[in-house]
Amino acid sequence: MKKTSFFLGALVLANSLYAGVCSDSFKYDFTFFGSPNKEYVVTKNTFTKFNVNFPEEKLLNATLEIDALSLDTSADMSNMGKEWPKAMAKTRNNNTINQFFKKFEKDPAKVSAKITEVGDSEIKVAFTMNGVTKEIPLSYKVENGLIKASGKLEILDFNTQKAWEAFNRICEKAFHHGKSWSEININFEVSDSCK
Repeated sequence: MKKTSFFLGALVLANSLYAGVCSDSFKYDFTFFGSPNKEYVVTKNTFTKFNVNFPEEKLLNATLEIDALSLDTSADMSNMGKEWPKAMAKTRNNNTINQFFKKFEKDPAKVSAKITEVGDSEIKVAFTMNGVTKEIPLSYKVENGLIKASGKLEILDFNTQKAWEAFNRICEKAFHHGKSWSEININFEVSDSCK
């Protein structure tokens, strides 16, 4: 009886120590491109308000719910060899929120993702924006104890043409050096124990 109680206690303790490893180690960002030759690059864009859930501390069926109105573009202020002033981050955030996300016809403040398949080197993620869901493949590698995944997401695949046009009217010439690219790079990383 004592051995059973000790074993159960140790099991509960071990589970509590590992609970949340995936959520705690999870990071994500996206990269946006501007200019005709994609020379204007804004990296490490993210959202400050989101919920991530890893059922059974595994990648499969993990979900991410994002409040798109919490956009944060302040991590990279580069401007084709120069630097934008720090105040520019607020302008970028507001332009994207007000002229893009708020122009969605459905769920303007919501972006969600769910991992639907985990292979040896590829993860499939169902992204939902503007009421449209598309499955996107992300390639991944395991490096230094982390799963690092990346892929490309085409914004216009989510019935966002009107929102994109509104965004471009404000940003394309004034800030994006003549071209705004609708395909973005998406990245995430999480502990390799979550595979």
